[in-house]
Amino acid sequence: MISRRNWLKSGLALGATAPFLSPLSVFAADVNLRIIYWGSPDRVKRADAVGALFAKAFPGLTANAEVSSDYWAKLNTMMAGGNMPDILQLEPSTLPDYSRRGVLIPLDDLISKGAIRTGDMVKNALSLGRVDKKVTGIAQSINSHGMMFDKDAYAKAGIPEPKLGLTWDDYARQAVEITKASGKSRFWGAPYGARANNVFQVWLTQRGKVFFTEDQKIGFDIDDVKEFYTYWENLRKAGGCTPGDVSSKSVITSDSSEMASKNCSSALLYSNQLVAFGALLPDAKLGIAPYPMAKRDGNSGLYYRPGLHWSISRDCKNVEAAAKFIDFFVNDMEAGKVLEVERGIPVNLKVQSLITPQLSEYARRSVEFTNSIADVVNPYPPSAPAGAIEVDTGVMRPIGDQLAFGKISIDDAAKKMIEGTKRAIRQS
Repeated sequence: MISRRNWLKSGLALGATAPFLSPLSVFAADVNLRIIYWGSPDRVKRADAVGALFAKAFPGLTANAEVSSDYWAKLNTMMAGGNMPDILQLEPSTLPDYSRRGVLIPLDDLISKGAIRTGDMVKNALSLGRVDKKVTGIAQSINSHGMMFDKDAYAKAGIPEPKLGLTWDDYARQAVEITKASGKSRFWGAPYGARANNVFQVWLTQRGKVFFTEDQKIGFDIDDVKEFYTYWENLRKAGGCTPGDVSSKSVITSDSSEMASKNCSSALLYSNQLVAFGALLPDAKLGIAPYPMAKRDGNSGLYYRPGLHWSISRDCKNVEAAAKFIDFFVNDMEAGKVLEVERGIPVNLKVQSLITPQLSEYARRSVEFTNSIADVVNPYPPSAPAGAIEVDTGVMRPIGDQLAFGKISIDDAAKKMIEGTKRAIRQS
């Protein structure tokens, strides 16, 4: 579903706030920008508020924001039709894909002339959005994989709250206990992770492997996939995680998750989404912990990642106007106060320092969690090849659903996953 709104109505106050433009710039006439992103209702609310701030700062510049729950299908349709929005939101796993498709504008020149300011960003921030030696995305924030959980569900089952060192075997055993102790129908201890690309990435990292290698090949084999699928199928059959009719409804976002629908006690997503879960489940007491590990004293599988990227499409009619929007969203102090950490910890250090005292409990705990894992994070993995987004939406999710509904064996699913991944990235 797409919701449209006249999001930004603004005009450019030329001068110190925008030294890269002149009174004879493209903003002399009205400019309209098209922007597309996805997110929970809380994200939409915050983005609208930033839009209102932008409107006051830059008269004459207007934009329509499209918020899509079917984001990737919508974006791909626009791409095929040569009608992409000016500005789009991408993930770490999808930025390289779209960049290598040639549908994103390199931002290096805009950065070098100050159209997008980077001086106050965290160290190596630009490397997070660099693909094949060109910056094609500006990170809004940083975060990490994180497991959100319902404190009351764990307490009712008499189980200690999860923390670093919890193993996948521990997690499975506890999930079954939580299911039994809940006393609820249609409630389970864990989500069904077999369909989740992000969970498999951590699973591989914990075993010293990567999803994709530096030379754009898959970094795992069929036995890795079988082990992963076997774990989740065993847990599903034991009653510890959600069945197919529940898990298949998730599109791997906080608002579509099994936890948000009150069907399970945890969610394996990203640290910044603790804030969104707080808004989605206002009556719950929530915690956050690292993902379970292969071994108690082993590799955490975690790494710092850009929360989201802003990119400018090849179809953008006014690149400097689009750059101004991105710069405002990332660097403006008042915008930072509104966004807080819903998209992750701000990549701008001054914004990060400014907002910390005002943060809500869940926002502050999100920051604390991200800082707490500094000693156990891994290096950022190699960027994904073109076609990688199809691995998530067109390979892992459908195969995971087939498994959950009992329509395919683990061996066949693993073979299909390898074949589908190679096909998606055009690997022979």
